[in-house]
Amino acid sequence: MTGYSAPVRASVDVTYACDLRCIHCRTNTGEIPAHIRRKMLSIEQLSDVMYELDAMGTFEITLTGGEPTIRKGFWELTDTIPNIHFSTVTLITNAARLSHEQMDRIIGSGIRAIRVSIDGTREMFEKIRLVDAFDQVIENSAYLNERATSFRILTTVMKTNLHNVFDLTALLRRQGFRRQNYILVRAHGRGARNNLLLTEAETMELHAKVEQFRLRVPDSEFNLRLNAPYLVAEDIPAHQDVVMFPYIVRDSSIAISATGDVTMSRLYSSKPLGNVKERSIKEIWSEAQEQLAEEAVEHSDDELRRIFWNFAAAEESEGIPIKLTSLLDRQVFEGYEVR
Repeated sequence: MTGYSAPVRASVDVTYACDLRCIHCRTNTGEIPAHIRRKMLSIEQLSDVMYELDAMGTFEITLTGGEPTIRKGFWELTDTIPNIHFSTVTLITNAARLSHEQMDRIIGSGIRAIRVSIDGTREMFEKIRLVDAFDQVIENSAYLNERATSFRILTTVMKTNLHNVFDLTALLRRQGFRRQNYILVRAHGRGARNNLLLTEAETMELHAKVEQFRLRVPDSEFNLRLNAPYLVAEDIPAHQDVVMFPYIVRDSSIAISATGDVTMSRLYSSKPLGNVKERSIKEIWSEAQEQLAEEAVEHSDDELRRIFWNFAAAEESEGIPIKLTSLLDRQVFEGYEVR
């Protein structure tokens, strides 16, 4: 039980649509059935979600997807941002097809933090993203890096690119970028189905390499971080910024799907905590604290950590395959009824 009166971070899926077809996509872009897409939150409903989170005192609201900028009505949604008084609004984009005019509009809207997803050097990027857009993404990233209040490259680490991520980091440094986060591929969507998850041993080896890099390169020159839940290391500092905080303090953030389902940052979930079409986020958050307290009694941190890394190992010790329970996978492949 977190005891927080509001989520520290809230990730909001603006859309399931995307102009890329990445092999690790957590939201299964290109596979979402029409009957689910038709039930996505309207732009007005998305605006109301942002206003409510802001009123609750959420530190950061992250707009993601899919690719948020291709959602019909996205530019009207940005009109909401000047009326957000407490929360910092962050945009995660692939930046593959943004024009200078669109990027200027994003920056001028009041979005303070911009994150661009880049998962490898040119050949690796194309292998993962399935499009030849690396040069355009780098060019657009450089444009945003010079103008945004806060800019960072996000690199999803998976079996496909594990050997390539530090080559990408070296390239980014040469290009003048100064901030990058490595993020573990999720046990959602195509990442799990394509067997791309890292094992605990692979993750700990990556963590060691990141720490070695940080000893050689000061943060003021290039800030590199690894975002990984259940990462056990003695030298993890007690104080973290809002991006890292949910990785250290479990269940301090929420995710809101494009159809309005609310989930916590939990390992797995048998059902959503609620839906914003039916109840306020404040009500859902308050009731979730009781549910989390019950789960904490049933599942110790050690047990949850074991289950998490067994996802990556892809099988239980008895050899029985683990059934991944991502909400989106159930919606798409098991016919979960979406409101």
